[in-house]
Amino acid sequence: MAGIGVLVMLGLAVAWLGQRADAAAVAAPGVAWQLHPASNTVTIRLVRGGGPSSGQILAHSRFTVSGGRGSGRRLAGGGGTARVHLRPGHTTRLAVQVSGPQPAQTTLTISTPPALRVIKSRRGRGGVVVTLSGPVRRQPHRLCGLNTVSFPAARQVAVARSPQVCRARLTVTARDGEQAVVPVAVPALPTIPLYAFASPAGRAVYITVDDGWTPSGQVLAIMRSTHLPVTAFLIARAARQDLPYWRAFVRAGGTAGDHTVSHPDLTRLTLGQATSQWGQARLALGHWLGRVPDMGRPPYGAFDPTVQAAAYRGGLTVLVGWSATVDGNRIQTWDGRPLAPGEIVLLHWVPGLGHQLVRLLALIQARHLRPMPLTPASFAGISPQQRSLSGD
Repeated sequence: MAGIGVLVMLGLAVAWLGQRADAAAVAAPGVAWQLHPASNTVTIRLVRGGGPSSGQILAHSRFTVSGGRGSGRRLAGGGGTARVHLRPGHTTRLAVQVSGPQPAQTTLTISTPPALRVIKSRRGRGGVVVTLSGPVRRQPHRLCGLNTVSFPAARQVAVARSPQVCRARLTVTARDGEQAVVPVAVPALPTIPLYAFASPAGRAVYITVDDGWTPSGQVLAIMRSTHLPVTAFLIARAARQDLPYWRAFVRAGGTAGDHTVSHPDLTRLTLGQATSQWGQARLALGHWLGRVPDMGRPPYGAFDPTVQAAAYRGGLTVLVGWSATVDGNRIQTWDGRPLAPGEIVLLHWVPGLGHQLVRLLALIQARHLRPMPLTPASFAGISPQQRSLSGD
């Protein structure tokens, strides 16, 4: 009997030791944290410890955070989080006290990067350049619709000018995650005016011919024999096909204007695309014909502030519309009345252009009008056009 009693006592002791071993195998909940440099906050939560009962222990645990800004909150462990604000550029010690089935205490030491600061802001012809205290991430941004944000240097961000005035707040992120909100005020780009009429002084009218796909020897002969001033608004791709003709055209007294590279509807393009259409054609025509154009005509007569700002960026000084057109044997003015002084007449380099020009000159003579050279000075004192025109 004594032996049996000993065995029972041994069994109870083993069971008690086993329970102590199981309890020891269940660790207290752990503490996990994540720093958010953009807001200078740290998020703290409890995570499961070890052992089969860790999930239940976590669910019944609570924790309190001390230190930092806005700490001291007591939260549930099962999915609860504490969000603590920290000072940028400092090291902060946070005490986390866990209460519940398995109490514990731990200390977190967290360092935050220094705040991102604006060192200086400089306004130039192209827009606004902001210099910051540290390197920034090259993230895509767009402000006020068309304003493009770029990064000219590691610590700089630039906001380009657009057709509209831009006043906005730009959020910039440093490489270490810190953020700064930068107020920007960017003036609008200058715009180039478009004129549908020119000076009527001396009963002047102005002959303009668009595109350039079909050069006319007859037109060149008329220009040479009568010293007729003609302005050709040339598509660069069309002009390139017959450069000897256009050089002869200029020698005969003709003026070459910019009608873009490929004749798109510029109102459907971005500011950058429209600028390229104006600027590339202007430089190409200047290289080929010896004089860089200062006048341009938007294809289809379609224009808006973006097209006008693109013309400014492309180097033009004036945009030219029209008030009268020649289509076949028909001459049509903007108001249906006879051709009058100051009218800008639109023709096209098409087969039969020579005959159209002869007919137009006869009408001009009958109306006692004088063909005059078209230059930017021709628009002095004339009101710009405010709406789009139709045509091509």
